[in-house]
Amino acid sequence: MDKKFTLGIIGAGNMASAVLGGILKAGMVSPGRIAVSDPDPEKLAIMRQNKVTAVNDNRLLAAESEYLMFAVKPQVAPAVFEEIKDCIDAGTVISIMAGVRIETLAAALGSRNYARIMPNTPALVGEGVSAVAFSEGYSSRFVLDIFKSIGDVIEIDEKHFAAVTSLSGSGPAYVYMFIDALIKGGVKGGLPEDVAKRLAVGTVRGSAKMVGVDPRKTCELVDAVCSKGGTTIRAVESFREDGLEDTVIRGMDKCRARAKELGDA
Repeated sequence: MDKKFTLGIIGAGNMASAVLGGILKAGMVSPGRIAVSDPDPEKLAIMRQNKVTAVNDNRLLAAESEYLMFAVKPQVAPAVFEEIKDCIDAGTVISIMAGVRIETLAAALGSRNYARIMPNTPALVGEGVSAVAFSEGYSSRFVLDIFKSIGDVIEIDEKHFAAVTSLSGSGPAYVYMFIDALIKGGVKGGLPEDVAKRLAVGTVRGSAKMVGVDPRKTCELVDAVCSKGGTTIRAVESFREDGLEDTVIRGMDKCRARAKELGDA
């Protein structure tokens, strides 16, 4: 029997909203074929503005969705699994929960197809990057297209998820810190804060695009901006003397170690 919903999403937080927005913008699934469940009536009211079914009923979604997505906090997951385990009939379970491995999902919800995804927060503006891992022998164009609707997608073995966490998962925070430093440096130099912010954001955006399309290595791009005896080289030499690169890598090491402590060994 056909399911009532193509996609059911348990959890109505920011990332669930981003995913829903991407799906609807791409026209992948009609709103009438999507359901969202959450205990927060305010979040449900926001979801209903998208013309989707929004309820406080995880069991309904588990029983009536072809694809069931978990978008709740990991600490909430065991209670949700217990609530729905006797009625889940979804052929595919999708999880965007941090640190919850596919084997954990399968142990709780039984034999079915699984997709584990780690998106990052720029997905909220359609510029995310998502790492996707599938259970053995399974792949899904539909799942990949969901996350392509909110940015770039990279299919990867789940064993690399701790490294992914330390790079793209947590990486936006590192970039925000660098942008903040650029803004503060600009203000110290006499720029109004709004001007410094605009210059910093545009510089980072354009530089990232250059790295993505230019065949040169990033170190070569650095050298291309520097002129011997010029201004840029003074800042770059200072960054190198202070160990900027090593500082970032050490931070990522600690992030990756913590991800492994939380289950991504």
